[in-house]
Amino acid sequence: MAVPCCGSNIDSTMSRGKHIEWMANLPTSLHNESVSKLAIPGSHNSFAYNLTRSGGPDLSQGLKRFLPLVGLFIKRWSVTQKETFTEQLQTGIRYFDLRVCHVVSEASNQTSQFKFTHGLLGGLVEECLQEINRFLDKHSKEIVLLDFNHFYEFNAQFGHDQLLQLIHEIFGKKLCTTARTINECTLNYLWANQQQVILLYEENADKCTAYMDRVGHFFKVHIYSIFIVLGMIVDVFVFQICQSPWPNTPQIDNLFQFLDEQVASPRSTNCINVIQGQITPDDKSIRNHPFGSLHSTSQETNRRLIPWITCRHRDPSLVNGVNIVMCDFVDSVFADSVIMLNYKTADPTTTANL
Repeated sequence: MAVPCCGSNIDSTMSRGKHIEWMANLPTSLHNESVSKLAIPGSHNSFAYNLTRSGGPDLSQGLKRFLPLVGLFIKRWSVTQKETFTEQLQTGIRYFDLRVCHVVSEASNQTSQFKFTHGLLGGLVEECLQEINRFLDKHSKEIVLLDFNHFYEFNAQFGHDQLLQLIHEIFGKKLCTTARTINECTLNYLWANQQQVILLYEENADKCTAYMDRVGHFFKVHIYSIFIVLGMIVDVFVFQICQSPWPNTPQIDNLFQFLDEQVASPRSTNCINVIQGQITPDDKSIRNHPFGSLHSTSQETNRRLIPWITCRHRDPSLVNGVNIVMCDFVDSVFADSVIMLNYKTADPTTTANL
């Protein structure tokens, strides 16, 4: 019998529905908290459950030359999820990590398209976002965070403006375009405005000129406030929409040492804070396991991640507090461990004013 990655034998269909409306069911005491203070489960490379054998622009040229021979091998180490977007949403996942590329489709008369990519090409962005939108139509109090953070092969004719236009066409008024900061994005605020989608679009504003008048897009803009006294700079403030430190290690022990260091100090809640709970296999680890896969190596990581999560609490402005936690091969056990942090009372001695 197959065992889910986090070591649970719970029936996947029953457990998946447990948190289908978990945001709507949160205690009223949390309804005025910013989403940056809630504990929210997320998925790493959320789209990479459905990859083709076609090389993406992020695949090295060396591997592309041998793709017909090693395509299946590459796929085993590129797939990071097993659940579709709908299944992830039903499981409780509310943060999605997205990498997009522009491709020209020969099958569609040289039509430009946006596709997801993680070494290999994934599904059409339009179809996947429509899938998310259909879920939101049925669950009006659930909020999702879409983090677009890697862009490949974009150009002046088919780039950021076109992708943003597509996002707007699909989600329409569900997009949060009225809040000026992430701190304003409380559940009550979003519900009152009938907004369900927070767009974290990590690109410089000058590349997205056509949509800069739409407040609520938390572009990755460094805003500098410089105070000059007697001709000397005395302070500089930098604003970021999303802090997501990458562990970048193939070793599980090193991963958890990195995670411990991340939560050892309070962090600002003026942005989204992401804990990346996944290893990154390097060439050596892949060569040592030629018949392995990312799924097989992730099982041990996720087995250790669950107890690590249960020792935390929500709100990164507290020591040991978390906001977004993501991993590979999410399942209901992982989602449950993160969501339940919202019901846990933190030690008041860990509070910091940030």
